[in-house]
Order: sequence, then structure tokens, then C-alpha cells
Amino acid sequence: MTLKLKTPPASEPLTLAETKAYLKVTGTEEDTVISPIITAVRRTCEDWTGRALVTQTWTLWRDAFPNRKQDRLPPAGYFELPVDFADEPQRLIAIPRPPLQSVAFLKTYDPKHQAATFDAAKYFVDTASEPGRLVLNPSASWPTDLRPANAVEIQFVAGYGDALAVPDALKQGILLWIKLLMADRNWLFEQGESTPGLIEFNRHDVPPPVAALWSPYKIYALDAGGR
Repeated sequence: MTLKLKTPPASEPLTLAETKAYLKVTGTEEDTVISPIITAVRRTCEDWTGRALVTQTWTLWRDAFPNRKQDRLPPAGYFELPVDFADEPQRLIAIPRPPLQSVAFLKTYDPKHQAATFDAAKYFVDTASEPGRLVLNPSASWPTDLRPANAVEIQFVAGYGDALAVPDALKQGILLWIKLLMADRNWLFEQGESTPGLIEFNRHDVPPPVAALWSPYKIYALDAGGR
């Protein structure tokens, strides 16, 4: 499975003005430092939680449609034949980076690399679940004449909407981490005394107080695996 960003968000969940107000920065000399930090921390938030914040478009590539082999057979050992049930196709595909807004299309590629758009009437887009799901309708079946790699292409739109729709806890975590980074930066360059505990906070992949804010939104696993 490969996930590629097609259209990035049109804005960040926090404006430069909001961030500067939180940091109590009044001048403009730090603007060129703060703006890229907002973007960097937002991307880390999305990667760590497995979510999309402001609306963005992604392309999901799969080598094949998922089957039950991953959750119906142990990884090694002896089996009673036949085991054909293990190749039974799953009827849903989990879509990463929730919340899912919509699926633009599902395309498949045959062994000659010819693309075909799968009829949207044959599947249901579940935007209520997290992660969202693309569910095959009862009377439909997935295409079978597929090339061996990157045979399934799904383009989808994800995110909460605009910046106002992003949950406050996620935005507060971004602000807090920016504050920690800026404080650490000032200490390093000014060679003054560090704020107690600041160095330890910034040794973590995600500082503990930030993780506490983001943890309720973390996606730990997708409903349907596969290649």
C-alpha cells in the first residue's frame, strides 16, 4: 500500500497571527521562523495521529484488493486442506487519513497497464466510520484481471474541513509544541538558562503533554489490510 498526497491543504489549522498571539510575539522578525514551524508540526500531528486536519486530497495505491488471508490464517504452521477460504476477497477497503469526506474514483489497471474506472454504483462510501471505508455492494465484485503491482488506485478527499472545524485539542497540541520548540531555540541561541524540563520534553518524538492532547485522536489500525 502506498499513500501519496495529491493536493495539500489550502491553509494551516492555525494562522500566523493566532500562533504569535499564543507565543506572545509582537514583532515580525520571527515570522519567517514561525510559519514553517506551524506547517512542520501540523504534518507531524497528522503523521502521528494518522489523520488529515484541513481538507486535502490523497491517492491510495494498492497491489490488489484485500483478502482474508491476513486475518484467517496463522503466519506459519500446518493446515488442513483445502484452505481456499483464505483467498476469499474482503468486501471493504479501509481508507487512511480520516476523517474521510469523499472518494473521487477507484481505478484498476490490467496487465497491459490499461486503466478502467470502477463503477461508483457498485460500492458505498462509509464516511461515518474512522477510518472511513469503501464497501462493495452485495451484488458487485472486484475486478480480477490486474497487473502485479499498483493495480488499484483510489483518490479520496480527507480532513475535517476548514481550520475552524479542526478539533481544539489537536490545535492546542500544535501550539504547545511550537511553544516548546521556540523556547528551546531561544535557549540554544541565547545561551541562557533552560526552562526546567524543557530539554527532556524535546527529547521525545512527541512531547508528553502534546501526546496527551493528541492521543484521543490517534488511529492505531485500519479495518482492512493488504498490499
